[in-house]
Amino acid sequence: MNEVREMLAAVPCFGSLATVDGGKPRVRPFGFMFEESGRFYFCTSGTKEVYRQLTVCPYIEFTRTGEDMRWLRIRGEIKFTEEARYKEKCFERYPMLKDIYQTPENPAFKVFYLEHGRASIDGFIPDQSKRFEF
Repeated sequence: MNEVREMLAAVPCFGSLATVDGGKPRVRPFGFMFEESGRFYFCTSGTKEVYRQLTVCPYIEFTRTGEDMRWLRIRGEIKFTEEARYKEKCFERYPMLKDIYQTPENPAFKVFYLEHGRASIDGFIPDQSKRFEF
């Protein structure tokens, strides 16, 4: 799992997030916030379609490609949290959130995390493939 954490440690860490909308996949660019105690945190606005999709079907897959052209996928069921410390940590890691939400207390600012699921790291060379469960 350390390799998963390393691939997500870059700031900013942008990739693609897949959700389900009406039984069909939806993919969009998305930012990873941070990892803490085995949980992978993300955030969004409660006014966006992605938030609605996540409340209807809380399963995601997030993927990003590193500079070495290996790619990471993490997937599983997400949970939302309203705990202030996680919202504040997102603001610390990504100060640009202040331009969007002004404060972590903004009711539109939603934080969610992936705690249990699967991760994989793959590359163009077959022996680079690794699988993890968390």
